[in-house]
Amino acid sequence: MSLVLHDPDLVGDVDSEAEERDEFHMEELLKEWTDEPPIRHDMYPESDDEEKTERFDTDIRRGDGGAKCEWKIYAAILPSDNMWKIRKFVDTYSCIPNGECEMFKVPHIAQLFVDKIRDSPEFYMPTKIEEIIREQWKISVTRNQCQSARKKALQWIEKEYDDQFARLRDYAAEILEANKDSRVEVECLTSDDGKDMFNRFYVCFDSLRRTWKESCRPLIGIDGCFLKNKLLKEDFRLSDGEGFIMISDRQKVEVLGSRHVGRDLFSKGDEFNLMWVPPLGDVGPLGLNFQIFPKKNVCLIVSGLIAAVQLELPKIEHRMCVQHIYGNSKKIYGSKTMIKPLLWNLAWSYNEKEYKQHLEKIRCYDTKVYESVMKTKPRSWVRAFQKIGSFCEDVDNNSVESFNGSLNKAREKPFVAMLETIRRMAIVRIAKRSVESHTHTGVCTPYVTKFLAGEHKVAAAAKVSPSTNGMYEVRHGGDLHRVDLQAYTCTCIKWQICGIPCEHAYSVIIHKKLEPENFVCCWFRTAMWRKNYTDGLFPQRGPKFWPESNGLRVYVPPPTEGEEDKKMTKAEKKRKKGVNESPTKKQPKGKKRIMHCGVCGAADHNSRHHKKDKASISSSQLSQPEPSQGSLTQT
Repeated sequence: MSLVLHDPDLVGDVDSEAEERDEFHMEELLKEWTDEPPIRHDMYPESDDEEKTERFDTDIRRGDGGAKCEWKIYAAILPSDNMWKIRKFVDTYSCIPNGECEMFKVPHIAQLFVDKIRDSPEFYMPTKIEEIIREQWKISVTRNQCQSARKKALQWIEKEYDDQFARLRDYAAEILEANKDSRVEVECLTSDDGKDMFNRFYVCFDSLRRTWKESCRPLIGIDGCFLKNKLLKEDFRLSDGEGFIMISDRQKVEVLGSRHVGRDLFSKGDEFNLMWVPPLGDVGPLGLNFQIFPKKNVCLIVSGLIAAVQLELPKIEHRMCVQHIYGNSKKIYGSKTMIKPLLWNLAWSYNEKEYKQHLEKIRCYDTKVYESVMKTKPRSWVRAFQKIGSFCEDVDNNSVESFNGSLNKAREKPFVAMLETIRRMAIVRIAKRSVESHTHTGVCTPYVTKFLAGEHKVAAAAKVSPSTNGMYEVRHGGDLHRVDLQAYTCTCIKWQICGIPCEHAYSVIIHKKLEPENFVCCWFRTAMWRKNYTDGLFPQRGPKFWPESNGLRVYVPPPTEGEEDKKMTKAEKKRKKGVNESPTKKQPKGKKRIMHCGVCGAADHNSRHHKKDKASISSSQLSQPEPSQGSLTQT
């Protein structure tokens, strides 16, 4: 229909109601017009022949539809598609729910909780699953159903992990695709039947390697075991080790276990190259993960670390961990309580004079202890003999131990899941510290502030005497020290070792009203701290999207004799403490109940052990009033 416009110049008969009639017709058309349905995505399009499909007369009916409740659902099976289709559904309740549901079976429960059990298997136990189902869906299930559902979910997860381990080469390809220029090595041994049996796994992320070389102090930590190859040495271009520091926890250990890797790989008398395979941990400050041994937290630890370091990296500075040296000494001299302060004061000596003084104190305390300390070659773990320029005063391996302590949960997971857990932890750890470093407003890191705060009391009380040659003489406690602010040196050697002004240099800085931050080395500046956590790991995709490397399947090596179907208990997962090591400390109870005898009222025994001989009870005890049973005392 077209609109006819009235032309005032037009001569002849004109329909004066035409315009109103057209507007009326337009309004009627708008009322009758219906808009097209919106375009929906991810939905199957309807076909004209769907309703023509015949169905069986047999129905599945839930809810009897009687007078008690109107809720009902009808479903029929289609003969051509061999599938059920809901024909009628009435979602109207007129009864009170009682928590029963016949359709809520074990597979459905397992499907609902499989993801939660994968993340926290120890948290989602049958009791917890039953509680969540009752609170969230108001359905009552039995404890046996939840236990069976959890078992089925664990079976699904185990099969999933086995498939991922078989695609270990695809996982390595995903790491290389997400993290360019990284290095991943999957080494397998061919079995007698031609299968690729897993031997070891090596990964070096390029972003972490570059960051460590550019913005980290040259420190390498080793925690208890080694990797028999030279990949790490090549990736970090350690050459002969000159200018680097290595801290290890022990110099001679014994074989703890060797599941999945035969002991013949490490023959006796073999010259070990510099190699590390932390069982499920990191190496040094980078947090690099070099993992082996699937599904079992065991590792092969061999002796000869000192010889291996001298062979591969002859110019590297090798420090021993004082904590482990003290632990070994405590096993022999556990009754001597002064060993701990004497040994640690010796390790904290910043110059040779202090070293000799503390060594003499140990000799005067006990000659046997002195001889035992000298056998450990204390010059390899005392600060006074550390090389100048590394600005690392650590005398223990806690930097590695602390990170390994955060991996306890990951160690219990299967191999690929363990690697992924550690990788995610590294991503989150770097991201959090990146935010912390970029929001910090100071010139130096918070560590410098705490360090100088501990020295302020001594620095403020010291006496400063300036010299004409630009140096200063600092007097405190009867000692004199020479400080050179231009050369960043002090005769106590503490400034040169730590990289942060010592109490003597700090006193000169206060005397001249200078800024202490200007005399701190570059490693403790906020700019370097931010640079250290700028480039992290790149996120990766899940197993569904791993690239196909067309490599052979990787199989788990057979277990050694005596370890078939052997599961680790909770006690075995915990760290084994030494005989003389302090046990786990428990919080003291605020109140405790004191036992009293029901016959005589005494507090040293009960009625079972009451002495029947009344003559043994003194008259003074009989004259005292009996205390009330179950009295409480405050401790």
